[in-house]
Amino acid sequence: MQAELEQLLGEMIRIDSVNPSLDSKGGGEQSLAAFVAGFCTDKGLECSFQEVDGDRRNVIACVRGKDDEKRLAFVAHLDTVPASGWATNPFEPLRSGSFLHGRGSCDTKASLSAMLLALASIRTERPASTILVVGTVDEEFSKKGARALGTMSPRLSAAVVGEPTSLALVVSHKGSVRWSIETIGQAAHSSKPELGHNAIEDMSIVISDLSNHARRLQDRKDPLVGAPSLTISLISGGTDICTVPARCEITIDRRLVPGEVPSFALREVEAILAEVRQHHTNVIVRSILPAVEDPPLCRAVDNRITTIASEACRAVAGTGDFTGVPYGTDASQLCAAGIPCIVLGPGSIDQAHAVNEFVDVSQVEQAFEIYRMIMLAY
Repeated sequence: MQAELEQLLGEMIRIDSVNPSLDSKGGGEQSLAAFVAGFCTDKGLECSFQEVDGDRRNVIACVRGKDDEKRLAFVAHLDTVPASGWATNPFEPLRSGSFLHGRGSCDTKASLSAMLLALASIRTERPASTILVVGTVDEEFSKKGARALGTMSPRLSAAVVGEPTSLALVVSHKGSVRWSIETIGQAAHSSKPELGHNAIEDMSIVISDLSNHARRLQDRKDPLVGAPSLTISLISGGTDICTVPARCEITIDRRLVPGEVPSFALREVEAILAEVRQHHTNVIVRSILPAVEDPPLCRAVDNRITTIASEACRAVAGTGDFTGVPYGTDASQLCAAGIPCIVLGPGSIDQAHAVNEFVDVSQVEQAFEIYRMIMLAY
């Protein structure tokens, strides 16, 4: 089975599925979705597409169960982040010891290949529930595919989301809310700065207050995922070296822990901006909305899917304890739609998005066994 898994994963790596929202030259998900459909045809699996965003579609493979009202989805995203700075061709799989290198090898084509072969292996076994393997679009940008999947009818009973968890059973993770803030000044020649108003200097006041807020967030630790955070991840301002800058913009990445909602995080920052305006009456500052919101995955350890997955993980990999992670996944959007979710897959998150990304092929084989056990037990 390891050879078949490696071959399938290598074929997927060769397909450039870089999210076009992150890189306009990216290949997008269409070719990989078509490849999955071809795999389904070869293996005698049902296959369909779900419209999401123009020609970007979720692809859905299916094995009908004895009870079609119970539907368990195994979800892995088709898109990857861009690949630059690699010493080798990122879209040509390279074996090094037990590792297979290539963009998407870890995040998360390894999960997708293990899910698809596990589904093919149960095609003639008539599982108790209908089992779906779904390749979603746009996970790396705004999770449009997962939101669409959450509205699918018939409704999903539960979902296993494939991400590089090193086969740990993730039941909780952080969410995020991202938006920009701008300050408005007045342009003037830099030889007479007193005729203008420096938007970058105003933004420095805002940044100082946001940094203080970020430090206070460290007191709100969640037992599984840690503390929420606020990162000022981008800044731009000014037009040239000889002009007082009339505008400055920063981008905020606010990570949410279970129990927090995006609107709450936004209100806290708005209160900080209001204080800046109150104490510095010449500062013009505002948020640029709407924000891009992704709720956290809240801990749900009493669902049937968590029990079955824990037993499978213990049997195959010696894992299975409930854990949390600081990053986000498609599970957040499915959970928001009322679908119980876990996150589970081969590979380390340390390799996700990295130059020379890789996955341990033996762990992909373990994922195949775990996914297959869950498919047959649910």
